[in-house]
Formats: sequence, C-alpha cells, structure tokens
Amino acid sequence: GQGGFGAYLALNLAFGLLGSWAQSGTNFPILSHIVPASARSRVMAWECALENSIANAVGPIVVGNLAGAFGYKFGQQEDKSMNLASAEALGKAMAATICIPWIICFLAYSLLHWSYPRDVRRLELQEQRDAQEHGDKSKQNSA
Repeated sequence: GQGGFGAYLALNLAFGLLGSWAQSGTNFPILSHIVPASARSRVMAWECALENSIANAVGPIVVGNLAGAFGYKFGQQEDKSMNLASAEALGKAMAATICIPWIICFLAYSLLHWSYPRDVRRLELQEQRDAQEHGDKSKQNSA
C-alpha cells in the first residue's frame, strides 16, 4: 500500500524495543519478590525456558496453519494475483499470531493488579510463620 512503510517501520521498531520488557521488567521482578529464595533460581529458569521455547516451537506451526485457513497457497505461484492473495493470507496469519497472544498477555498482566498484592501478603505471612517456627525450634534446642 501507499505510505505504509513509515507506519510499519515505527511499529516494528517500537515492538523490537519494547516487546521484550515483559520478561525482564515484569516477570523477573515479580518472581524475585514472591518466590521464596530457596526456589527462586529454579522458578526463573523454568519461566525463561517455557516462555521462550513455547513461542519458538508453536508460533511457526500456528502461522502455517492459519495461513492455509486464510487461503495461502503453498507451492510455486504462477499467477501474480495468487501471490497477492497468498501474501494477504500470510499477513493475516502473522497478525493473528502476534496480536491475539499479546492481547491475552495484556489481560493476564492486568490481573496482576489484583493478584500480586495478595501474593505478596501471603508470602509475608508465610515468612512470619516460618520465622516463628524457626525461633520456637531454636528455643527448644537451647533448653
């Protein structure tokens, strides 16, 4: 289309710069705050492994299946109009594969406004209980 390059470039640059902030700016700080120190490295390793590998393993398969559903013709294209139709189908598949998961992420991260304070309170109570139990055991051992 006409005039689409600038908008595409701006969106692509913005996503490239900001798209990875969810993991390093939200997931890691929250996990390091609500996960007990004894399990923190294991939980963060699982979070990294699952978040990155699932996207890389599932994304291409979903794009291929959606492209076919939207009318993409796999194989050699002889008719120029088929190239345009296939390009549009592939574009729709890529847009759906990108936008739908990010909308789901937005909704899930929005729930953190409700669940995060509750999780922090629960962790603080657990730490207080653990400290009291540890203190009681120390008193029993010294007696």
